Amino acid sequence: MKLHDYEKVAGTGVTIGRRIQFRTVDGARTEQASRTYTAVYKDVDGKWRQDGLKTTSRLEARRKAIEIQGRLEEGRTRTVAKQIAVDELLDRYDAYCTSKGLAPKTLIKYRAEIDKLRGFCTEEKITAANRFDEVAFYRFKAWLADRTHKQGTSYASKSVYTTLTVCKQVFKWAWRVKLLTQYELAGAELPSARPRPQPCFTTEQVEQLRAATEGVTRDAITILAYSGMRVGELEQLRWADVLLDRGELGVFHIRRGGSSTTTKDKDERFVPVHPEIRPVLDRLPRKEELVLPGLRARTLLTQVKRACGELGFGRHYKVHSFRHHFASMCANSSVPHRMALAWMGHSSSHILDLYYHLHDAESEAAMKIIAADLQRNR
Repeated sequence: MKLHDYEKVAGTGVTIGRRIQFRTVDGARTEQASRTYTAVYKDVDGKWRQDGLKTTSRLEARRKAIEIQGRLEEGRTRTVAKQIAVDELLDRYDAYCTSKGLAPKTLIKYRAEIDKLRGFCTEEKITAANRFDEVAFYRFKAWLADRTHKQGTSYASKSVYTTLTVCKQVFKWAWRVKLLTQYELAGAELPSARPRPQPCFTTEQVEQLRAATEGVTRDAITILAYSGMRVGELEQLRWADVLLDRGELGVFHIRRGGSSTTTKDKDERFVPVHPEIRPVLDRLPRKEELVLPGLRARTLLTQVKRACGELGFGRHYKVHSFRHHFASMCANSSVPHRMALAWMGHSSSHILDLYYHLHDAESEAAMKIIAADLQRNR
């Protein structure tokens, strides 16, 4: 801000002067000094402030500057934070995410995390968003640790990590768009995310499930277990994406299956057809556009869990466990890491490592190879 006839008042850090106002008259830009004085100074937070002194007297302006200095020394002059309510802030962030064109499934996940934050603030009676500071963040972390989700178990550390990450994103965004004057959570530390071990079928279990099921369920199990596809990708697999004239057995062109018209990782990939899958493809009719038009992910999950229970595997397995089986099969068959990543549609080897499971039989077989090599070299 530009001041006319300004001076720094002796013994203070306050500058007074008459504010310059710009006007355009007949296309010409002119300057005009206001009649009243304004004070410019840094508050106790180190932020520049300007206060209108509502006086035309220079002497009175100096006196008010000395009063401001007194408040500064007492620590009573701070930037007043915008008093936006937590509910309004969260609603605005939801609207912002929607405007970005995020996938519907992503929006649902974000809203679930935001609802947890909203629930905590309601219980803690935190109504103003600027009251959610680092202390409140760690209370929120402890609050999450005491919660249980709809399945009756506590949230995994990875889930808590995700919720707290979204929490920080919300308040950082609010600060960036000036809904808050400060980002209070800059120093808040996120907990380590330790994913729970995920169930993984052995090849023997896959074969037992194939023998115990029939129709679309059996066909879906075969394709999922020996291609590494996500169930959403198989649901949307079209015959136009099954290139049986490429290679010895054919190739899957996987390009759909996410929330929109692309895959979850927003990329396309090619996966060779496994010998266990080719007979299924040869047998299936080609009357419709989809390879498995009767496939529904929720129905498949129910049937897989029922079959697992009847076979004595337990009901903790998921449809995604077939993807874990494929990743483990690749690792145990010495498929190059980069090739396995390309087949599964991941860019991070860390994700593939999470999928890998070493079963007892595979471990024992590897140990036998080591023992045989030792005997030959003696």
